[in-house]
Amino acid sequence: MHVAFLSEHFHKDPGGPRKATRAMAAALAELGHAGSLIGIAPRDASEQLPGGGSAQLFRYPWRLVPTRYGRPRFYARELERLHTRRPIEVVIAMGLESGAAALRFRAQSGTPFVLNPRSFLANAPGTWKHDRARQLIRECDAFVALSGSAADAWCDALEYQRDQKVFGILNGVDSHQFDGPTEPPPGINGAPLILCMAMLREPKGQHVLLKALARMTDLPWQLVLAGDGPARADLHALATRLGLLERVLFTGIVRDARWRWLYRNAQLFALTPVYMEACGNALLEAQAAGLPVVTTDAGSVPEVVSPESALIVPVGHVPYPDEAPILPALEAALRRTLTNADLRARMAGAGINRAADLSWQRCVDGYLNAIDYALGSRLTATA
Repeated sequence: MHVAFLSEHFHKDPGGPRKATRAMAAALAELGHAGSLIGIAPRDASEQLPGGGSAQLFRYPWRLVPTRYGRPRFYARELERLHTRRPIEVVIAMGLESGAAALRFRAQSGTPFVLNPRSFLANAPGTWKHDRARQLIRECDAFVALSGSAADAWCDALEYQRDQKVFGILNGVDSHQFDGPTEPPPGINGAPLILCMAMLREPKGQHVLLKALARMTDLPWQLVLAGDGPARADLHALATRLGLLERVLFTGIVRDARWRWLYRNAQLFALTPVYMEACGNALLEAQAAGLPVVTTDAGSVPEVVSPESALIVPVGHVPYPDEAPILPALEAALRRTLTNADLRARMAGAGINRAADLSWQRCVDGYLNAIDYALGSRLTATA
């Protein structure tokens, strides 16, 4: 079977869609299936996917055409060209623009598509993205969200009765990605290390984490905020106001040896989302690395971590809950983990076991179930 991935964000490195697509292509290849990818990037580029398939990235040239009209047509054209070279049995559309293109391609070729919109819908009813999402969840041959919680949330937001074509499939994790040389990033001061590896933006809750840590200056620790994003300046200003700047290291995006060093040398991993967390790839990685986790119960987090591998602070109804009741509970969880080596060891072992259950092969098996449903529903529709 030839599976075509259509991705709006594959070019971002590092990034969840890129990691997921490459890992899924490798797992598909082990089962004898072929994978190809089409994506949009700042410039034309190509690379090989694991298993031998190609990833073709194209610079989007139709700047004067509104995105909601132009990109689906552009993607659909590239799918047609790929289909001519090697017939596509199914499209996995990662993103709403990709889904609109797969819908156009299906009208031309009859090829079914599985929609994986990634993340979660933040657009209000009446906006074009919300309207497009409502259309696509009804029109797609199968719908995959990144967790059961995300699947429920998508269906609720789009007023779609969850049925058999809706799947919640967690991403996988590969423990071998931590193998290789390591190098500490500049600025490590030797204090017990708390790692937060995530995009710096308000829904990820780094501002709540900083406020909880400001209550713990009697303990030695250093927080590494590894990542970048629109909230970086605000977080830097908050750390300054809280008097924590000497204890907080902003590394920007880290890769390779420095990325491995942080996961292998931290005492604990802390990520405290205050918004619908669709999957939480960094939580998967932290468990695979054997790090105890302190987190919240936002969205899918309780599906990703286990009660033995993580201390989970309830945040109530998200998005953006009241911080006041969260901070004492988060402080307590951080203190308990940071000061109890035996607890950390037990949580680390449980995290490794949890990550072993969340392989990419398990993830691909879930997608193959969705693909089987899509192929079957398409045959029924055309009968």
